[in-house]
Amino acid sequence: MLNKDVKIINVGIADIQGGQSPSVIRTTLGSCIGVVFYSPEKKVGAMAHIMLAKDPSGKDSSKNPHKYAETALPELLKRMTELGCNKGEYFARLFGGASMFKGMNSSFLQNIGDLNVSVAKEFLDKEKITLLVEDVGGHEGRTISLYLDDGRILLKKGGFEKYLYKVR
Repeated sequence: MLNKDVKIINVGIADIQGGQSPSVIRTTLGSCIGVVFYSPEKKVGAMAHIMLAKDPSGKDSSKNPHKYAETALPELLKRMTELGCNKGEYFARLFGGASMFKGMNSSFLQNIGDLNVSVAKEFLDKEKITLLVEDVGGHEGRTISLYLDDGRILLKKGGFEKYLYKVR
């Protein structure tokens, strides 16, 4: 049960949100990925809900930069800077990337999740941001909630829920 003073910050599809303790940042994912940054010292964090790895046309990412990993992830870094954090003060966690289109006869649709995950991991590696926890792939959607008071994540998947406490 959440304290009545706790603000829930919902992250929509192709959206980035950030906040500070005692807020909770939440999103629901299928083949999309949720990239979570959290600073345990400053008790701030940000979350991106990314639909696709790259803009296939090269024209949409300027209008919808949070939709694509290649443009959303730099924006997520920027959001953490706006929240007062420097690189090295926060860590990453990665969720989603499920194969939600089984039975479809399209390799593109079946591989959206895998491609999203690999592009996000490449970015984190290039930026030297430590990936602490991941729960990716499979065929089930997920809901993740980042509690900014201590950085725990409530992961709901397949009718079960569990807390993930690793923050550094």
